[in-house]
Amino acid sequence: MIVADGKLRSASQTRCILCEQDSWRPYVFGVVDYLTEETFGIVRCGSCGLMMTRPFPGDAEIEKYYPPRYRGNRHSFTERMRTTLRRRALESCFPKNFRGRLLDVGCGDGSFVLEMRRRGWEVGATEIDAATVRKLQANGIEAKTPEEAERQGFDRPFDAVTCWHVMEHVERPMQTAQWVKLQLKPEGIFQVTVPNAECQQARLFGRRWFHLDVPRHRYHFTPYTLQTLLARAAFRPIGSTCFALEYDWFGAIQSSLNCVCSKSNGLFERLTSAAGEDIAPNRAHSPDMAVSYALAAPLAAISLLPLLIAWAAKDGATLTLTCKSQ
Repeated sequence: MIVADGKLRSASQTRCILCEQDSWRPYVFGVVDYLTEETFGIVRCGSCGLMMTRPFPGDAEIEKYYPPRYRGNRHSFTERMRTTLRRRALESCFPKNFRGRLLDVGCGDGSFVLEMRRRGWEVGATEIDAATVRKLQANGIEAKTPEEAERQGFDRPFDAVTCWHVMEHVERPMQTAQWVKLQLKPEGIFQVTVPNAECQQARLFGRRWFHLDVPRHRYHFTPYTLQTLLARAAFRPIGSTCFALEYDWFGAIQSSLNCVCSKSNGLFERLTSAAGEDIAPNRAHSPDMAVSYALAAPLAAISLLPLLIAWAAKDGATLTLTCKSQ
């Protein structure tokens, strides 16, 4: 049985990619995609706990859920902070002043790889958006679409591969992890970040949690299921964190707003839209936006202490595992 549109429905079901069992159970229903207004559910494996979006969009149909409006200016004014934190997290895994080869899987707009190249790293990237790939190639970076990267590989193995907020998006995360292993040097570092689907925020906000982002997030990982997936791909963890200020704090603010607004993620769309871009018909000046603007600052202040408590309890909304090959 699966959950969709708030109802249980029978469906042919593939086996769980982690435990190969067929014991899916309803977990969350009635999750509305803020871009298409389609309704999805999330099921959880009764054996290992892996969560999956239902209906599950395959690669042949997923592109329609990534319109230009979604890509937008997604990190906006936090881009510099985000890039700096990512850089520090990765470079802390290597000796001081080490510079090697880096592959960023799902590189977004390419800001991170451009910054790492500026710092002396030799970089490569994959990205589903062909325009971004062309832009990076024009800047002299070995960039490829996922299909090209899988088919062609890269010239030489890498010292590090980063996969930040990508594994939850892909159709076959196990195969992605196995492919990454082939791209790494024997002592290379693999750093993976996903939303933590069993964190305090996820439990509190349920279907209104900002970081569910169905159906683009096709899988929803817990610390156990992410570590299990990586272990099956022959990686061993050497470090982990459970907090990222940008994601956790804004997740708390927008999720709270989702509970009182008629439609989800209005503030996020307004903040991340390009200059002069319409975010959606009738949304830019809707009552929801007035509520969002009025409550954003108070919610930011109110949520800070719970965020710090969650961080101290290792129950944050952003899970990062740093691994090496077994």
